[in-house]
Amino acid sequence: MRRILLLPVLVAGPAHSASAQWVQGGIFSTSTHYQAVAFHTPDTGLFVYGADNPFQGAGGLIRTDNGATTGGFLIWQASPGNLEDIDVREVNGWPYYMAAGHYQYNQGLVVRQNPQYINIFQFDSVRTGSGKYYRAIRMRSDLVAFAGGGDQLGNGIIDMSMDTGATWVNIAVLPGQPVSRLHFVNDQLGFAACGGYKRNLGNTVVLPDSGAIYRTTDGGLTWLQVHADPAIGFSDVDFLNTSVGVATRNDGAILRTTDGGNSWAPATVNHPGPYVMTSVTFRPDGNGFASCYRTDGTAGFILFSDDGGATWDLNFSTAGINNSRRIYDLYFFDDATGYACTHIKPLLSNGLITEVSEADAAAFDLYPNPTEGTVTLTLETPGTSDIAVLDAMGRVVWSARSGDSTLSIPLNGLAPGSYVVRVVRDGEFRTRTLVRM
Repeated sequence: MRRILLLPVLVAGPAHSASAQWVQGGIFSTSTHYQAVAFHTPDTGLFVYGADNPFQGAGGLIRTDNGATTGGFLIWQASPGNLEDIDVREVNGWPYYMAAGHYQYNQGLVVRQNPQYINIFQFDSVRTGSGKYYRAIRMRSDLVAFAGGGDQLGNGIIDMSMDTGATWVNIAVLPGQPVSRLHFVNDQLGFAACGGYKRNLGNTVVLPDSGAIYRTTDGGLTWLQVHADPAIGFSDVDFLNTSVGVATRNDGAILRTTDGGNSWAPATVNHPGPYVMTSVTFRPDGNGFASCYRTDGTAGFILFSDDGGATWDLNFSTAGINNSRRIYDLYFFDDATGYACTHIKPLLSNGLITEVSEADAAAFDLYPNPTEGTVTLTLETPGTSDIAVLDAMGRVVWSARSGDSTLSIPLNGLAPGSYVVRVVRDGEFRTRTLVRM
């Protein structure tokens, strides 16, 4: 019998501006962490998940065929087990997926499509050895695959498969630097982010006390360290092209390179911490997005860059929504369609919000913006709305319920800086950045 599960995702819908507008996907399991996602069409893809307890709970694959608007169905599961990353490539017109994770952080796990039955999404699992775990997986265009993670001694490992995931051999041990994510710019140039956060019992996280970035220039056969941080680890890395790339650090910083990874310098992040950075990606149009969340579980954030990762501003906040605590991964199929994997609070599971355009029920404008005092909010359609202003820490500093299509919001007493205005109506919500001069 097909088991229906609803997905904890945020979907990026069409917008008039360069940045993304995010709406909720669907109702979800209250104990499931959706760690990563990959799609082979705008609406069809797979989510990988693990449980609240990464040492005991079940992990698996969820498929959606409608952009996660009404949920999906379970196609593979293991208990105890956790999946943490997934990748997809095309083979003779068919998608080929491969996911990676672990059994209780003590045995490597790869879940792959059976190459003989690629057209019907049949999956099997491969246990790659004890005393290690995987957190990352990427394939080259020729389906040579690389899984990254760590061993029980605290080292990073990168294993390679040349037979579509059937067998694996270790090709790199990175002393003291467990791999968080892998990224290939092309079939020769790739990067590994090391020292990223790791989920622990009770929804807590373990933050390694150092980090590094490794690079391969020979298709993954050898990996050399190009940057090291003696105190803070890195959670993800992504490149806009062979020269420009960014890496997210556990403490909320984003580092940027313009010379292919030879040197790294801090980017400007216009959103104060503390929070844990979890992922970063560039859309095909070159706009960048990074995800993070507060370790106390109060809010998750998506940051946005339109200058190649040099500066980052707040694009979306889950603060006050009460159902999206943590954002783990971002994925864009194209410029108009993206997904964010989240863990959802069980406090509110009030249905779903389908993908909508800017002209939906909650769409609004602000003027003047920036402003020195009062700002006027105008809704595109009339109706009762819940309106809130959030500060840079995700705290609600002003709120009201109004049935008017035009509303004046007083900003007296608020310090100069960036704020987020959120409008919620009929389960839909939209946000805008507001600058107080």
